[in-house]
Amino acid sequence: MNSSNKEESLKSFSFPGQRKNETIKLIIRRHVIILISYFASLFIMALLPIIFYFFAIPNLFPAFYEYPYDRMFILLCLIYYGFIWIAAFVIWTDYYLDIWIITDQRIIDIEQVGLFARVVSELDLTRIQDITSEVQGMAQTMFGFGDVHIQTASEHTKFDLTSIPHPVVTRRAIVDQYEAARQRDRFIFKDRSE
Repeated sequence: MNSSNKEESLKSFSFPGQRKNETIKLIIRRHVIILISYFASLFIMALLPIIFYFFAIPNLFPAFYEYPYDRMFILLCLIYYGFIWIAAFVIWTDYYLDIWIITDQRIIDIEQVGLFARVVSELDLTRIQDITSEVQGMAQTMFGFGDVHIQTASEHTKFDLTSIPHPVVTRRAIVDQYEAARQRDRFIFKDRSE
C-alpha cells in the first residue's frame, strides 16, 4: 500500500469520541506473528483426536471402533472441534479489535477483553514525559516487532503499546506528533498571554 492509499484509508477511518479538529496519523495493531503461536497451539490441539483415534483407541478402547460407540466418538470430536473454532474466533476477535490510534492530539488504546468487554484509554500527547521503544530477542528482531513504552505525567504512569510492528518507527511518529502538539500549545499559550 503506497502512502497516498494509506492516507486515504486514514481519512476514511473514524472512531467514537473523535474530536472535530482531530486528525488520525497512525493506526496500530499487534504484529500478526503473535497469532502464529496461538494458532499453532490450536492446530496441535486439533490433531489430538486424530492421534487418539489411531494410536490410543486400538489399545485402550477398541469398543470405539464398533457401533454405537463409534458414533459417540464422532459426536465428542465434533463438540471438541466446535470449542477449537470458538477459541480461534475469540483469539482473532481479541487480536483484530485491540487497536492503538495515534492522532495529532492524543493516543487512544482500545483493548478488547474477551468477547463482551472493552477498555478504552487515552493519553493527551502533551502529557508525555518519555517514550522508549524496545525490541528483545531473536524473534522480535527477525520479524521486526516490539514494544513502545510511554511514560506520562498522569496517575497511570505507563502507557504500553505491546508487540507492535516497527516499534522504532512508531516511537518516532509519536515523538513527531508530541513535538507538533507542544508547538501548538506554545503558540496558543503565547496568544493568551499577549
